[in-house]
Amino acid sequence: MAENQFEVPAYVRAEITSRGYAMPPDMGEHIEQWYQWYTATHPFYTEKYLGVDGRSHERQKLSLRPARRVCREWASLIANEMQARSESADANEWVQGYCEDTGLYALFQRGIERAFAMGTGAMALWFDVRDEGTAIRVRRYDAKMALPLTWDEDGTTECAFCTRVSVKGKQAVQLQMHVMDAEAGTYHIVTKVWRDGKPVPPDVLGIIEDFDTGCGMSTFCLLSPAIDNTVQDTSPYGVSVFHDAVDAMRMLDTAWTALYDETDLLRAVLMVPDTMIAVEADKDGEKRAVPFGSREQRLYRLTAASIGEEGKPYAFAPQMRTGSIHEVYADALAALGDECGFGSQYFQPDKAGGLKTATEVSADNSALMRNIRNHENALGKELGRLLTALVECARIHMGAPVAEGFEPVTVAWDDSIITDTQADKAQMLAEIAAGVVPKWMYLVRFYGMGEDEARAAMPEQAVLDVGF
Repeated sequence: MAENQFEVPAYVRAEITSRGYAMPPDMGEHIEQWYQWYTATHPFYTEKYLGVDGRSHERQKLSLRPARRVCREWASLIANEMQARSESADANEWVQGYCEDTGLYALFQRGIERAFAMGTGAMALWFDVRDEGTAIRVRRYDAKMALPLTWDEDGTTECAFCTRVSVKGKQAVQLQMHVMDAEAGTYHIVTKVWRDGKPVPPDVLGIIEDFDTGCGMSTFCLLSPAIDNTVQDTSPYGVSVFHDAVDAMRMLDTAWTALYDETDLLRAVLMVPDTMIAVEADKDGEKRAVPFGSREQRLYRLTAASIGEEGKPYAFAPQMRTGSIHEVYADALAALGDECGFGSQYFQPDKAGGLKTATEVSADNSALMRNIRNHENALGKELGRLLTALVECARIHMGAPVAEGFEPVTVAWDDSIITDTQADKAQMLAEIAAGVVPKWMYLVRFYGMGEDEARAAMPEQAVLDVGF
């Protein structure tokens, strides 16, 4: 395990089981392996060899960090221009303002990156209840911190989250359990804190041990790639997006290391006999060779036995095999893209520069289109539920100006990588000019407004009701 890496303590697990919950099937070994690939700390990158001195040595292989590149790329493609919205104007205005003010979209993007790396990520509501008012934040957790408590094929309905916290400058462990009160039909957040392995009374910390959110919707969500878990049956956890691409990553970083080695070891060097090297006396009167700048490894002295008949300097410049290695490197990139759902043409080291239009991407890479849709459908459903719970809790505890029974919040993704957004806008404007669709639909589709808000902005079009 990496230094200072978080692990759920045994006393936290004991607390959970003492409340009648069974621990989920253990996927810790797989999660740890995925994390090591994600951070390029896997034992694969440490290579042992026997030196000329007869001793065993180690060296680190070079890495392009392909696992992190894959996850970062997916997070960017999916969540770069995401937007939360509701058909209710008041809820839509509040949730969009909240997301902008708190930087929630950036948090979602980082959460998606980590979820795709470790197979599972989580978002949960966090309440700061004070006399002057209540504040609600959304916090993210990775697979090591999330412990599903109740789940089935339809998803996880109760979950615990374990993290490190600081109590009076000293590190402690905090457990927050989002559980359903069957009688009240609302979610409660149960909080426990341990310091040095011993529980800390909630009154000492000024926390509410059992907080009733008053919300009947899930106050958390689990995020996973749209990939079936083939490593653990009946598990609430997901599988890493690069799980099937581990061999491709090995080949890619091996080829990358070989390119460096080939370039470094086969640089041209100059072989010079001692008779052609100037000498000078140092402060002690001993004669030493005059150094040739700072590139010592490019100049070698020939001994008398190896000078030969001519005794002339000569260059040692063997032919490099970088071309052949580059072919392996390109093949590994193609395999990486294919196994991770981008398609074999997504990562190309020698492709022409410049950005492609959505039409070109669609023609080249239908696999990317399908997989983006799959991931968006899986993630959007969970994030929408969490944001709906956020608005409901804000209405209850923060006095947010949102009417009870508002329309659920959904997540709209920017699909410009799949569809040409500018072309779609131009087409819809032409249809509006022709009277085919009302103006307010343009505001709903491209500006994230709710229907009521858009109709209010375009009152002269409120009578016409044509879908798109």
